[in-house]
Amino acid sequence: MSSLTMTYTRRNLADTIRTPTMFLTVALVPVGVMVFFVVPFIGQDAVAITSATATLVVFGVLMACVGHFSVAIAAQRESAWGNYLRTLPGGIVPQMSGYLLVGLAVVAAAIVPILLVAGVFTAASAPPSRVLLAAGALMVAVVTFTLLGLAMGYLMSMRVAAIANSVGFLPLAVAGGMFFDDADTPKIIEQIAPFVPTRGATDLVLVALTGESVGPLSLVMLAVWITVLAGLTVWGHRRDQVRRFT
Repeated sequence: MSSLTMTYTRRNLADTIRTPTMFLTVALVPVGVMVFFVVPFIGQDAVAITSATATLVVFGVLMACVGHFSVAIAAQRESAWGNYLRTLPGGIVPQMSGYLLVGLAVVAAAIVPILLVAGVFTAASAPPSRVLLAAGALMVAVVTFTLLGLAMGYLMSMRVAAIANSVGFLPLAVAGGMFFDDADTPKIIEQIAPFVPTRGATDLVLVALTGESVGPLSLVMLAVWITVLAGLTVWGHRRDQVRRFT
């Protein structure tokens, strides 16, 4: 099983490298926002820049996971090669494990530049214990947005998934209040943000990294979203299996 997983991982990684548009997008967009819109204004405010860095890391994870998994799964479903892979005796586990490992590489490409900019050019800081807690909280965000990408990939065609991937992450980020601070958040965003998964993921990471208090509603809704997205992913996979292979 481990040998099959690494085979799928190498193949998927090679595909990602051959078509690096999405890879470069998730690597450059968050760090571009960091460099041009965050560092010049609050780069030397330790508290503000630490929170902003955490928020942009979650934003990078959102772009990476949704972008990678939605398009990759939708493309596999519509290709003859993908249909062939679904019939192999190894099953779906090594294939999905390969996607997950490549997805983690894409996530690293999204967040490492942000952390480097924050560490070198700003006053952002946090105790090592808080950093470890934030890393654990970030894994919850990875799971959430991976499930979102998988659900999109199984429920959408390749064309629809590509369009949704191109424009979908921005409304999710805005609705979750990721681009606003507490002082200038619009009233409508304050009302809907706790019900959006991006807000729950951001709050969880901020609580772990800075210890600041947040409303419990966003964290409860994050658990609800994880459950719903997991159910949609499983249902989409089984529906696809029945339609195509039984």
